[in-house]
Amino acid sequence: MTGTRLRQGIGLCALLTALAACGNDPQRPRILETAYQTLFQRGETAPSEVTGQQILATLQATDRPVIYLSIEDRKSQALAVEIQQNGAYDTFATTERQSFTLRNGYIVATRGLGGDLMSVEEDAVLALIRARQTGTATYVMRFLTAEDVTEELTYRCGVEPDQTVPVSMGLINATGTEMVVACTGEDGPPFVDYFVVSAEGEILGSKQWLGTTTGYVAMHRVRL
Repeated sequence: MTGTRLRQGIGLCALLTALAACGNDPQRPRILETAYQTLFQRGETAPSEVTGQQILATLQATDRPVIYLSIEDRKSQALAVEIQQNGAYDTFATTERQSFTLRNGYIVATRGLGGDLMSVEEDAVLALIRARQTGTATYVMRFLTAEDVTEELTYRCGVEPDQTVPVSMGLINATGTEMVVACTGEDGPPFVDYFVVSAEGEILGSKQWLGTTTGYVAMHRVRL
């Protein structure tokens, strides 16, 4: 797992060690299906929780990159599999057709969540995060409102490195630098994001604010 802040948003242990034990599990298709259910459902549905067995089933069912997601306010978790790659941008989706687009591990867009993050201007802040450097940068977020109007929020963000922390989930077992990004602006509420960045500049885990509708989303790489 990552540092203390990320552990608060990610209530899931590392992948079960007995990989071979579940290889012939007759319930594998059902396990894979339920791994994706209920994370993004709004209303009075029971919270979902991803298990080590579900992670194992997903890794066995595909050789594509996989991420773990947890929406803090909805107390829900799910896995998502890469469905498209375009340069540094990777789009991950659930079986319910909700999707997240990541750039080097940084969430830059969502679809199907309600109040979606349509796009961002992340070049400057992401450059500081990936370089694990201290600095300030402008960050712009665009959301789709209930009236189908695009709302734009502009922030000024301070970026600084913190401690070195372990990252362990699925097939990922590494260490990285925790980066703290504190953002304020006149257009929207302040927020603080956290990222764990590898020596290669890839974000392995994060806790990222995606707007007032979705709130904070924790992301963990399960397979690169």
